Amino acid sequence: MNRQSIFWGLAGTVAVWLGFPSDFGHAPALVLLWPVALAALGLSAPAARPAFMRGWMSGFAGMTAALYWLTLPMTIVGGLPWVAAAGCTLFVTFCLSTACGLFSLATHLCRTMHPFRMAVFLGLLWAALEALYAVSAGFPWLPIAGALAPWPVMVQAADTCGAWGVGALWTTASLLLFFALAGHPNAAKKSLAAGLAGLVLASAILGYGVFRLKTCPFEEEPKGRGTIGVLFVEGNVDQNAKWSPAFQRQSVELYMRLTAEGLAALPNEKPLVIWPETAMPFIFTRTPLLAELVKMTARSNGCPLLFGAPDRAMPTPTEQRIGKQPPVYNRAILLDPEGRVSGYYDKQHLVPFGEYAPAWADFEFLAPLLQGVGIFSPGGHANALRHGDIALGMLICYEGIFPWLARERVESGANILGDISNDGWFSTTPASRQHLYLTTLRAIEEGRWILRGTNTGISAVIDTCGRIVRHGPQFKAGTVYARARLNTETTRWHALSPWLMGAALLALLLIPLAGRCRRNSATTR
Repeated sequence: MNRQSIFWGLAGTVAVWLGFPSDFGHAPALVLLWPVALAALGLSAPAARPAFMRGWMSGFAGMTAALYWLTLPMTIVGGLPWVAAAGCTLFVTFCLSTACGLFSLATHLCRTMHPFRMAVFLGLLWAALEALYAVSAGFPWLPIAGALAPWPVMVQAADTCGAWGVGALWTTASLLLFFALAGHPNAAKKSLAAGLAGLVLASAILGYGVFRLKTCPFEEEPKGRGTIGVLFVEGNVDQNAKWSPAFQRQSVELYMRLTAEGLAALPNEKPLVIWPETAMPFIFTRTPLLAELVKMTARSNGCPLLFGAPDRAMPTPTEQRIGKQPPVYNRAILLDPEGRVSGYYDKQHLVPFGEYAPAWADFEFLAPLLQGVGIFSPGGHANALRHGDIALGMLICYEGIFPWLARERVESGANILGDISNDGWFSTTPASRQHLYLTTLRAIEEGRWILRGTNTGISAVIDTCGRIVRHGPQFKAGTVYARARLNTETTRWHALSPWLMGAALLALLLIPLAGRCRRNSATTR
């Protein structure tokens, strides 16, 4: 590789690493250099194979730096040796970075396109790759919009085109500016026009962001009709200790005590109390003594209580006859102020190795990674959990990063989204911040406030513009009180999302065909 390729390869690596939250800071706008660097690698490559390899290597280095924390749960919780855990992390980033290789390859193959068509084509391709890898790999952790989310003004277009569409828009604008500054191999004279188009597009995205933020005023403590109070309880429980049978009663008593202390400071409030994912580390319906303590917490305080716990379905007659245990679910349970179960939600999108072992990788040495109850099964419904005016659409842990799951919750009638999580797996790494910012995008897409309750932080209330209204600390047992607004209006994204991806794929096919037809027409003339 020449010096130019090395420069762009390093630029792409740094753009991923520092464009997302990292141990060395976070510069959100830097992520816009990522697709530019990959495009530059593709344009400068002498052939298709090196174009792919250069993009892949840059992406592999950047993604490994951004996602190194995947190693921690495998070692701290799973007990794998560092070498084996690092190997698993490298395998994940090895697979994910093929998207970067494909983007550089596509840039190389379409280098004869007009710069305007090329920028639009590559922008749509970026969105398609983000969506494709979200569905196939199940780990959509590094979308461009996720890096930009701390600056809400840059991602408000997600209410119309979704987070992936935001990535497409910013990729297109960045490439147009790149063609203006660095030139284009097929249209050097048109680089100024490309730059002007890039500036117009970037200004339009930011202008819409400013407009939307001004028309949706920031409410630190919304009051009045259609608002609710919420008390988050963070236990700060060690992931390695929580599944010990000896710790079960301690967990219940810890959350009871923290809840009582938090409510004591709110004598005139009866908020929704939220305990995090698997806060109760026992099978709820099969552990009646501990379950009664949880129910008593709701009754004694007169507050609805949402909490996470593993639970089993009732055995069918066939299962009873053959002695087979019914499946275990990662469940969110809502108790009413009388301590009765008013609804529950079973997690649908499970974490590979954290909650189940994929059939192709059911190895004994990976078994310790599975949470204390063993292997979970996916749930089958997404009905809103209801209490009074609240219709709570539930997401558990990293379900908050999947757009289609949030859409299903709103479709089922949710007027607010709840996300209970446990990021205690990841210690002080950037994972918790990355996770939080990805979740904020669902608020913009669906026009719903989000209540995010966690074990070790970061608990937060997020408004419909993706702004963090209130958040708690990390690694400190305690409570956080906040207020949120209920909303029933739907966004353009909610209405258009079933068709947008199909339209984008159709455009990806038509843009190259249109260019070819134009060249053929010019040749015949």
